[in-house]
Formats: sequence, structure tokens, C-alpha cells
Amino acid sequence: MTRETRAHGQGREDAGLDAVLWGCCRAGTGWFWMARYTAWDGTVRRTAHGWRETRDDATRAGAAAARNLAAGTRAQVFLRHRAAEYALRVLLEESGALAAHRPAPL
Repeated sequence: MTRETRAHGQGREDAGLDAVLWGCCRAGTGWFWMARYTAWDGTVRRTAHGWRETRDDATRAGAAAARNLAAGTRAQVFLRHRAAEYALRVLLEESGALAAHRPAPL
């Protein structure tokens, strides 16, 4: 194995594995949770998200979604609350952009 392939992680046992990121974050008066399945090449294959009343409920929902997304695969699972914060921000921006394009009521 050359120094270049070692530097890029090739030849490692976990090289080429898919990844599941999940996390939760505060969202207004409740909590937002998300899980995202990403293939080894960086393409997002599946996502799940939702809202819960408490942090514990959001944590349980996010962990369950991550388990479901990773089921039957050799994916690594990572807890990343920052990923949930980013996903919530993107979701809110998209919904705001959609609201701006709606026609005004008559």
C-alpha cells in the first residue's frame, strides 16, 4: 500500500462504508430530530425528521430513525446534533422560500 492510499483511508476496514447521521436540537418550544443515510460516495439516500415535545422523546425518535435507516447495511452511525441544527435551518429556509412564492389571497 502506498503512502497516498493510506492517507485517503483506502485499505482500511471501514473505508467505503455508508454513514447514518442523527441528532436533535431545540426548535421553538419543542425539539427537532433528524436522521440521514449517506452513501460512501456522498449521495444522500434517505432522510427522516420530525418534532417532539421533549428532548428525551426527540432523542428516542432520532435514534430509532437512525436504527431503521441503518438496518441491513454496513453503515456507521454517528450522533451529530450540529447536523440536526443545520437540517432544521435548511428546512425552515425552504419553507420560508416556499411561502414567499405563494400567490396572495384574493
